Amino acid sequence: MARKLYDTNPLRPLVADGFVLLTPNFRLARRIKSEWDSQCAARGERVWEPLPVLPLESWLLQRWQDAVAGGLLPPQVQLGTAQALQLWQQAIAAEERDSGRYHLLRPAAAAEIAQQARDTLLRWQVDTDSDDVRQLFQLDADCDTFLRWLDHFQRDLRARELATASDCIRQLYGCAGKLPGARLALLEFEDIPPLLEATARALGAEIRELHPAAGGTGGTLYPCEDKRAELAAVARWAAATSRGYSGASIGIVLSDMAGDRSALEYLLRREFDCLGDDYGTLPVNFSTGMPLDRVPVVRDALATLAMALPETSVPAAVNLLNSRFLDLPDAATPLANLLVQRLFAAGRETLPVAELRYLAGDLALDGERGLALGRHLIATAGLRALKQQALPSAWVEAFSDVLVLWGWPGKTLDSLEYQQVELWYRTLDDFCRYDGVCRPMGLAAALQLLRDCCGRQVSQPKTDDSDIQVLGPLEAAGLAFDHLWLVGMQADSWPAAPRPNPFVPPALQQRLRMPHASAEREWEFSCALLAQYTRGATHLRASYCAQLDGVPQLPSALLEHFRPGEAPPAAGVPPAWLSQWQARAVEYLDDDQAPPLAAAELAGVGGGSGLVEDQSQCPFRAFARRRLRVEPLDAFGIGLSAADRGSLLHAALYALWGALGDQATLLAMDANAQAAAVEAAVAAAVDAVPGRQRRALGSAFWRLEAQRLEELLGQWLEVERQRAGFTVDQREAEVSLQLGELAIDLRVDRVDLLADGSRFLIDYKSGISRVQDWLGQRPARPQLLLYGMASPDVAALAFAQLRPRDCRFVGLGAGEAAPGVRTDLARVAGGSPEAGDWEALNRHWRHTLQQLATDFVAGAAAVDPLGPASCTWCGLQPLCRVDSAASEEEGE
Repeated sequence: MARKLYDTNPLRPLVADGFVLLTPNFRLARRIKSEWDSQCAARGERVWEPLPVLPLESWLLQRWQDAVAGGLLPPQVQLGTAQALQLWQQAIAAEERDSGRYHLLRPAAAAEIAQQARDTLLRWQVDTDSDDVRQLFQLDADCDTFLRWLDHFQRDLRARELATASDCIRQLYGCAGKLPGARLALLEFEDIPPLLEATARALGAEIRELHPAAGGTGGTLYPCEDKRAELAAVARWAAATSRGYSGASIGIVLSDMAGDRSALEYLLRREFDCLGDDYGTLPVNFSTGMPLDRVPVVRDALATLAMALPETSVPAAVNLLNSRFLDLPDAATPLANLLVQRLFAAGRETLPVAELRYLAGDLALDGERGLALGRHLIATAGLRALKQQALPSAWVEAFSDVLVLWGWPGKTLDSLEYQQVELWYRTLDDFCRYDGVCRPMGLAAALQLLRDCCGRQVSQPKTDDSDIQVLGPLEAAGLAFDHLWLVGMQADSWPAAPRPNPFVPPALQQRLRMPHASAEREWEFSCALLAQYTRGATHLRASYCAQLDGVPQLPSALLEHFRPGEAPPAAGVPPAWLSQWQARAVEYLDDDQAPPLAAAELAGVGGGSGLVEDQSQCPFRAFARRRLRVEPLDAFGIGLSAADRGSLLHAALYALWGALGDQATLLAMDANAQAAAVEAAVAAAVDAVPGRQRRALGSAFWRLEAQRLEELLGQWLEVERQRAGFTVDQREAEVSLQLGELAIDLRVDRVDLLADGSRFLIDYKSGISRVQDWLGQRPARPQLLLYGMASPDVAALAFAQLRPRDCRFVGLGAGEAAPGVRTDLARVAGGSPEAGDWEALNRHWRHTLQQLATDFVAGAAAVDPLGPASCTWCGLQPLCRVDSAASEEEGE
């Protein structure tokens, strides 16, 4: 017969004699009550008395309320943990401000540790008003600081007539003799804080301690290769045991619940085939849930409220558009996609909400103007309640109004989401309780406080009881299982390393045997837990990782009496997946030909030299960008992007040569005149930057950027001085070129007129340039080649490479138009007959570029990158899947 998680039969005589059953935690109390109710129902009873079972602390707090109601204690408001933390933060901030001797980087974390220290001191009955105790605290700087925080905190409690749970129990202990005694049964207690034990004994007319009958006498220890192998072995064991022993109670104890839960849940779902459509059928209960602020429906609610703040981020706006809990019916339209592109194109991860409101409300495309996102932002900005200073209870109403405007939480919630929304409203009720410890606050502070509340609230779905339980180490204590597996039993985690509270003198902690005070204390605590597991399990297993992060591990010394077991076999490929893969039928379809461009589409295809470059680099890139209009989103950056720096450089050179005009003017300048001309050109370029961008980056940044540009242009002018005489004929000249059916619009950076009347075409580049990018049937950088085809009497083409300490011309020509322009064309082309002379090379370029244009118009769209560098900055890999295709071919 399967063993229940708790045997309630020994409790029946106690209940009949009027005993109150007390447990160490809520989970054990709920489990005992559930088993009791199940057994009553199984016996056919239709009505029965509720089982008097409670956690010890809850029962003591009920008796405190009885003492207050009976006039034995003064009435006080009991603070919850979250409200006490808020009061601690206020006390710490006040003392920090008054002393001026330190500045905390994480005051919230300090408040949590301080609260733990005070609760421990109260529960271990340490009188912090005693001179001896205070002298001990004053010997340590951190403990002395805590003592001042504590004095401030306790003054606030008295002034506001507030009390924490530990305060209430201490008050109850003082008047316990005046309350009627009770018969108490303590279940599964190993270590009770002295204050709670003393108070319980003072209130108890009779006290009994119960432990379950012994289960197994030992266990089996399994070594595992690594954490993944260990969790996979546990998942396979749980599934096999569940199928082989129907109805058996199975427990899995995770030493690191936070780190291992997600991975184990996935592996269990895979073993029980609960992925996809069967996601909700996993026959496993997890003892811990997810913080409420991380569940999607509440996460989106908090993100929506944050849109009332002055600043937001692009990812936050995009996440709102993807939310299914908001009334945004146009979130998947081309207009919304255009908004996302605009936001990323700005290059800034954060932006003012007012700017987002304007963009979302004014954006237009194909006759459509404005998104629902913009309308909601405008309505939110008009709520006057969001501009107030108010207590938390008043902010709850304002937050609710905002969420109503946005249509949250939507109309289609599943059972889990419905539970999470209910928990959200209960959390708002708890949020109102902060009125007793907070002053009126603004929107930002109220929203942060609400986030903190949600972060401390755990969303645990209400599910039917299952035979398989996944628990943390403390939650499994006292429960009974047919089969129990302890996971992560490495020597460095069982027992855990001591973690004494930094605000309590270590000597005091060790003397009073406070939690986590010493290695001996941790050893005893872990031994007691293991003893409970052993008593409560018929079959006990444990496992450890032989290696973690490349570091060899040993099993815990606590398990020295466990029998050694064989290492679980490697998981390998799941058999169901392997059989499907072996039975697959693969069909290959070469689909690299798009429909040819029709006349209407051809007229709408825009693009300059970039279109031909895309076709040369990869035909699919040209098809995706120019016909499908697919563009990767820009990356965020601090400062100027590479493209912005290039534009600034072009603008400075445009202004500089507009002022100089020719080389003769340059040569006539002395150093001071040249520096002045460069400075004026850079200033003109910087002034042309939009004011919003200049303000965002700040004046100091632009001074540094101007200095960088001035130094770079100074180096470049030294290269220009070495040339033969020339006149700048054109700057940023716009020309058109017809390549077959394709019309190309071009803009030439600069055209110089040489002494013989020929033209020298220059393209500014801030990166490394090579003439090899012009060779072959698919030139990697065809811009200058296209410029050459569109311009008459071109004697040379060159990149003007402007790099710090590496400024030079890189080009080809019929004559040496500048240092770095090569005339040995056949040698550059490796002896190819296509480059016998300048005319032949131009004919080859004309034929090559016309062929690329013809291929584009004909619909050539093969995923055929020119080389690895073609994919480096492409950004279309999720669409073309070039990497995945290569991997599949290698796998085959």
